[in-house]
Amino acid sequence: MLIEELPGDPGGGRGEGGEDELLLPRREDGDAAEGESGVVMRVAVDAKRAAVGVGARMLFYPTLVYNVVRNRFEKHFHWWDQIDEHVLLGAVPFPSDVLRLKTLGVCGVVTLNESYERLVPTSLYEAHGIENLVLPTRDYLYAPSFVNLCEAADFIHRNASCGKLTYVHCKAGRGRSTTVVICYLVQYKNMTPAEAYEHVRLRRPRVLLASAQWQAVQEFYQLTV
Repeated sequence: MLIEELPGDPGGGRGEGGEDELLLPRREDGDAAEGESGVVMRVAVDAKRAAVGVGARMLFYPTLVYNVVRNRFEKHFHWWDQIDEHVLLGAVPFPSDVLRLKTLGVCGVVTLNESYERLVPTSLYEAHGIENLVLPTRDYLYAPSFVNLCEAADFIHRNASCGKLTYVHCKAGRGRSTTVVICYLVQYKNMTPAEAYEHVRLRRPRVLLASAQWQAVQEFYQLTV
C-alpha cells in the first residue's frame, strides 16, 4: 500500500530579522549550521517536487493512453467504480463522459488534477448542472492539503445529504482521489483509516496510496475524529 516515504518538513525558524530573533538569544555556530542544514533540506524537497512535476507532465498522455487501452480490452479494468450509494471513484473523465455521468445521477465532481491534466472544463460540467470542485494536487507522491481534504469531504457529504452522487477523480483513480474518498469515509461513515482503505480497495482493487497520501489520511483522522 505504501510505495515511498517522503522527506519530512524540515521546519526551521524565521530568517534573520524575523520576530523570533527579538525574543531569543543570539545563535551559536551550531544553531547556524542547523539552520543552514534546514535550508538545504528545503531546497532538496523543492527540487524533488519540481522534478516529480516534470516527470508527471511527461508521463501524463502515455499513461492515459495505457489506461484507455486497458479499460477497453480488460473486462475488470473500470474507468470508475461505485464506492457507496453516494460516491463514484475513478479516472479523469473525457468530455464525452459528462453526459453519461449526469445520466448516472452525478451532481458533483471533485477534481484532483493539475491544470494540464484536466480534460473537462468546469463550464462543461456547469452546462449539465454539475458542480465542479477543483483541488489541484501534484501526481504520484503527493496528497491534497488538510484544508483541501476537509473541503472535499464536506462537498461529498453535502451532496450525499441531499441524496446526490459525487464523482471523485484524479488521473487514474488510484492515489489522490482515493485519499479524498478515504477521508470522507473516515469523517462521515465512522470508519478507521484501515477500514476505509479496505472498503475502497474491495470495490476498486487497483487503488494504491503513496506514503505521503497514507500519512495525510492518518493526520486527517487524528484531527477530525
